[in-house]
Amino acid sequence: MRFLTVFQRLLFGLIILIFALSGASAVKAQSDPGDGPDSILTAQVQPLLEKAGQQGSLRVLLRVKGAFKPEGLLSNAAAVAAQRAQIGAAQQALVAHLAGMTLGSPFRFATLPLVAATLTAKGLQTALASGLVSDIQEDIPVAPTLAESTPLIGATSAWAIGYTGAGQTIAILDTGVDKTHPFLAGKVVSEACYSTTDAVHYSSSVCPGGVSESIDTGAGLPCSLEISGCDHGTHVAGIAAGNGVSFSGVAKDATLIAIKIFSRFDSVDYCGSTQPCALTWTSDQIKGLERVYELRDTYDIAAVNMSLGGGSFTTPCDSDDRKLIIDQLRTAGIVTVIASGNNGYSSALSAPACISSAVSVGSTGDGSSGATVDAISYYSNSASFLTLLAPGAVINSSIPGGGFGMKSGTSMAAPHVAGAWAVLMSVNPLATPDDIQAALVNTGLPVFDSRNYITKPRIRLVPALIKILEPFLTQKTYFPLIGK
Repeated sequence: MRFLTVFQRLLFGLIILIFALSGASAVKAQSDPGDGPDSILTAQVQPLLEKAGQQGSLRVLLRVKGAFKPEGLLSNAAAVAAQRAQIGAAQQALVAHLAGMTLGSPFRFATLPLVAATLTAKGLQTALASGLVSDIQEDIPVAPTLAESTPLIGATSAWAIGYTGAGQTIAILDTGVDKTHPFLAGKVVSEACYSTTDAVHYSSSVCPGGVSESIDTGAGLPCSLEISGCDHGTHVAGIAAGNGVSFSGVAKDATLIAIKIFSRFDSVDYCGSTQPCALTWTSDQIKGLERVYELRDTYDIAAVNMSLGGGSFTTPCDSDDRKLIIDQLRTAGIVTVIASGNNGYSSALSAPACISSAVSVGSTGDGSSGATVDAISYYSNSASFLTLLAPGAVINSSIPGGGFGMKSGTSMAAPHVAGAWAVLMSVNPLATPDDIQAALVNTGLPVFDSRNYITKPRIRLVPALIKILEPFLTQKTYFPLIGK
């Protein structure tokens, strides 16, 4: 009897254990977030819900659920097609679910698991509860952030030994490029415009005819100069690839893709006292980047330049939706060079420069017009994860209408790096983004920032060029004029 009692107790305990384990499994299954919003996403979206309620609507980027890899990491064309089909089906399901709750037509990205939409608070709540999205981010508008600078970084020395960026293309995502300027004559090989009309946010398209997107000839011309900031893109393009009589941009024989991604804003809230002003929505930036990706087999695109940004990030901001397309471009051999921002932060970068797979660029002086050579510009954002430095103080370059003008900012530093990237790719078109980045970082002139005690490399083109050439050198080669 005692044996039976012990056995019965063991059996009873085993039944209890099985019940407990099955109950635990049931609890786990009930808390699976796959069919609804998780607590982290709900908390993240709560401020957006409040903002949508206050404003009546909010522009957002919705990331649909599903596995995603940059297309350059997929094994073959069939895998690319399958991923695009999966993304398209998920986008369609989400758009159908939000029918009647969007202002205007949602935009579905061709290669990325994103939908851009303007939603009411109810629509945002519906998207959150749908179980169809893994992330929701606000679509935020941000602002656009050479005679001495090109010799300083060694560009003129690179030209002297035959490396000018010929055969390479740089995409300028900005306020448009004056392709009729003598400094940029014959440079622009492709144009596009992505710009938004949104009356709620005082935004209107600057694309030809007021359309939201265009890839027609003339689409990449500058926005009207009555809008503050619309001379910015032409100045940036000249630094990267201008070709003049007395001085030139860094990659003087490279070509350009001009993609206008800014919109006109007529609001003191957005522009301050300088209205109307040019600002760019995140969604239009991603559209522009996706257009570059679409052109990857048409042109040998070395780099994208984005002299824009906003916000303050003390660590890499890799949850930013722009990382999806920046990664996709990088796997296709195209790097995205981004200005670090002009807020004077000593421990933070603006977005999207804070994305780890982008190349962020801060500003130094080049010795012209009172700027101290290789001194960190007081306005230049810096952090431990900043990639490179380049001249950005008082830089002379093209402005719309055929003239030239001086501008300062990390906006001017970034195209020095984009141009340098094109020159190095013309040296070795098979070099990867990692190869070029390592060459520029490892051969740059160390510059100390007294604000944060961080040292970062200011680019030197010829030493980087030699580094890229190393696999091809069979004997010692003499390179004059190495650069400062």
